[in-house]
Amino acid sequence: MTTGARLDTSVAHNARVWNYWIGGRDNYEVDQRVGEHVAGMFPVIREVARADREFLARAVRFLTAGQGIRQFLDVGTGLPTVENTHEIAQRLAPESRVVYVDNDPIVL
Repeated sequence: MTTGARLDTSVAHNARVWNYWIGGRDNYEVDQRVGEHVAGMFPVIREVARADREFLARAVRFLTAGQGIRQFLDVGTGLPTVENTHEIAQRLAPESRVVYVDNDPIVL
């Protein structure tokens, strides 16, 4: 990661475009334009993005409530949004702990 790197909001970023598709608010106009462009070529992308998020929620609920897991490693986490791993796990088991890992400077 480059220290002192500046956030360039004039260029779309895949994490922010994904955030746009799942209904998040951490994106810019350029991300929305690219998101709409991609959706024009791949119309189900919003459903794919939301299904991915729903799978995360189901998996964390299953592991927490069904299997007693209390420690999670979320790799490639992307931008924080609603229903993050810690929110789901800690709602079911407040003692749950989550480590988020990503190598994208915008996410970090």
